[in-house]
Amino acid sequence: MSSDSVEDLIEKLESIRGFKVIASEPQHVLVDIRDFGMDASELISRLSEHGTWVHECGSDCIRIDADAIDQKLIDVIASSIRAWGRDLARRNIEDVLKGGMCVGRRDCEYYPCHFEGQDCTFCFCPFYPCDDARTGGRYVESSTGGMVWSCVDCTIIHEPDVAQEILDELMALEPGGDVRAVFQKTVARRLSGTA
Repeated sequence: MSSDSVEDLIEKLESIRGFKVIASEPQHVLVDIRDFGMDASELISRLSEHGTWVHECGSDCIRIDADAIDQKLIDVIASSIRAWGRDLARRNIEDVLKGGMCVGRRDCEYYPCHFEGQDCTFCFCPFYPCDDARTGGRYVESSTGGMVWSCVDCTIIHEPDVAQEILDELMALEPGGDVRAVFQKTVARRLSGTA
């Protein structure tokens, strides 16, 4: 592999939110992940499920052997991040449904991520990816390459009355029920102006 392509891949590593390349040497690359949200042991475990091996250098740092830095590594990291995000979303939604109440998380470091006074019950959207551009969402290029659905311009799920309606409908949903039907009944209906 040419040094140019390794440099490009290291740049892709650095563009992953929360990854900071702190040393790049011919044998390995050290990446500080303290701002990533997942500790090194969990990341390593998730990557190893895909046959990708990196090394732990403390809870906030990983070491990647230079000969392992390729597009497959970037793709596996991206896939692991998506799976981790889905797991977090599932746990968040389960917690919300158990509690049965809308919440505001004014103590969150990202508040407000959309608008002041937003309802943060669904920090992770239960409809992701909804693929409905009327929400303000759209496909964007991810930091690791490829396209991902971005909700950055979607605010509807954070409007207090909408969040409450979604919560009520999800709580009434039978186990194994169609979550997409809840989207149609709540969000899509409002977006079409028939609310």
